[in-house]
Amino acid sequence: MPTDDAPPAAPPPAASRSVPIAVRLVFAAAGFFYLFVLLCLANLRHGDDAGSGLASTLAVVYGLVLWILLGSLLAIARLQGRIPAWSGVAAIVLLPLSGIAAALATDIFKTEARWVAIVPVLLPPLIAAYAMWAHLPQTHRALPPSITGAVAWGAVLLLTLAPLPRFFALQAERAAIAARQIAEQKAVAAQEEERRQTKLARFEKLNPDSPLWEWAAFIDDKELAPRAVQGARTLTHRQADAATALQQGMGFPLVDYRRLDLDVTPEFCAAAGGFLREDAAAHPPPDLEAYAAYEVVHQNFSPYLEAVEWLTQKNCDIDDAVAGIARTVAGYPQSSSRDGFLAVLAWRRGNGFYKRGDDDRALAAYSEAIRLVPDNEQFLDSRGNVYYNQGDDDRAIADYDEAIRRNKFYVAAFDSRANAYHRKGDDDRALPDYDEAIRLDPRYAIAFNNRGNLYSNRGEHERAIEDFDEALRLMPEFRVALNNRGRARFYHSDYAASATDFAAALQLQPTDPYAVLWLYLARARSGQAALDGLRGDAAKLDRSAWPWPVVAGFLGTMDLPGVLSAARNGDEADQKAQQCEAGFYLGAKAASEGDANAADNLLRHAQAICPADFLEAVAVRFELARPPQ
Repeated sequence: MPTDDAPPAAPPPAASRSVPIAVRLVFAAAGFFYLFVLLCLANLRHGDDAGSGLASTLAVVYGLVLWILLGSLLAIARLQGRIPAWSGVAAIVLLPLSGIAAALATDIFKTEARWVAIVPVLLPPLIAAYAMWAHLPQTHRALPPSITGAVAWGAVLLLTLAPLPRFFALQAERAAIAARQIAEQKAVAAQEEERRQTKLARFEKLNPDSPLWEWAAFIDDKELAPRAVQGARTLTHRQADAATALQQGMGFPLVDYRRLDLDVTPEFCAAAGGFLREDAAAHPPPDLEAYAAYEVVHQNFSPYLEAVEWLTQKNCDIDDAVAGIARTVAGYPQSSSRDGFLAVLAWRRGNGFYKRGDDDRALAAYSEAIRLVPDNEQFLDSRGNVYYNQGDDDRAIADYDEAIRRNKFYVAAFDSRANAYHRKGDDDRALPDYDEAIRLDPRYAIAFNNRGNLYSNRGEHERAIEDFDEALRLMPEFRVALNNRGRARFYHSDYAASATDFAAALQLQPTDPYAVLWLYLARARSGQAALDGLRGDAAKLDRSAWPWPVVAGFLGTMDLPGVLSAARNGDEADQKAQQCEAGFYLGAKAASEGDANAADNLLRHAQAICPADFLEAVAVRFELARPPQ
């Protein structure tokens, strides 16, 4: 029986001396992936961390494919009986181990000594050379199988073992580093817990006599904020302390005025104005580059912008303080950021004037904001709203147009422009704008409410009610939508449902006299005890202001001539509005009581005098069109 080293009894045919095509293809593929592994190794120590990480990952992936191809070459050779059995066993053991060693060496090479690169560089050609030797039996006389296999697998074993000492040393180093990091983290956690306990002990010492600023020190604390805010809001000396804090240079009352539930009392207003003036004086323009200067502006002035709007809305005179801030910031190096801050300052002032009904000053402030930053759609929309309030629909639409041109996704501008078109009577333009606002933001309840008004005014009450339903689904306490749906149901002769809506709206704002009047009318027409309910509802109303005379007429404590006489008080605009409202509500009441002649006279007088944009003008039209009861 021949030994492993014995040559074949007879030379094989010529065809068997050549390497099969399949083997050549596998060998070529292995060479292709080997080149990719070398390229990845070359990039491991160059570039940033992301590039190095990618190269390391690709080296492992390409290496895995390469080792599978090398294993295929060896398997084919073994199946054809061209390598000894012991060599096949060695391949089964050492091939996967060598692959693991190559991966370990690649990881070490990334940050450690370069010499370990010999492992992934030499192992593939060594294994491939032995596999190709097995497919070339004509070389076996010069390179006997036992000697060749021993040399090849011995070299593979040495290369496989080569990176292990450094790998284990590196693992030990990493374990030490990890242990040190854990210890440091525990030390930091212990320090944090000690600080937390110290802070908690300070907080627990607070009591109703503690000044507001001691409570305020905790209102931004993640753990204690709810309790700190609750405790601060219960202080009887909260307002006085807030003013004192401002006088002492503490700005927190102007940053957290909402959470602290502060009011703009005369004392607080004076202290706020003084604080803002001193803040402007204390931060003159620094000698810095524009970008750095803006950081100073942002740090020292931006926290109080919202408070400027709030103070202005509450009619607090901070004109000189705001002017001082504007002068100080204007002295900083010119930049778009600086001008942007000045524009926001003007816009905040405009919001405050707008909310307190001072349209002229709001208009001037918004125009200044637009001058500084012409392409801000929010500034344009805000000024458009002032024009709308003033009845100047064309200028309002021009500003809304520009806001939409700047930002075609600006939902509020579409809704606002639709309101202006609707008031002008151009519903063909208004409706698409409402539709677009809703398409852009299907959760924009205001647009549903406003589109519902358009449908309601056109007599499409069912469609209007659907829109009001959606607005209230999105905002269940949307009082305006409740009143609007109540009127739409009233026009649609669904009086019981109308009364339910007005009752809900009145619960949200018990001092609304118009909800009281509409609720009475809806109850009366639905057969409910309207007068009894009216007496209770009217008790919460202001008897010194309009439309109390109309409410008194409903109660029977003032006769018709008295109500009409009260409606003629005030300037010309007030008289027109009041006579409109008196005519409608008293006319609707007369109709409910079956007095058709009185109802017709009062309603037709209202129809002649009501301003076109009054909801009573719409109500009069539907009331006159109603069939006699």
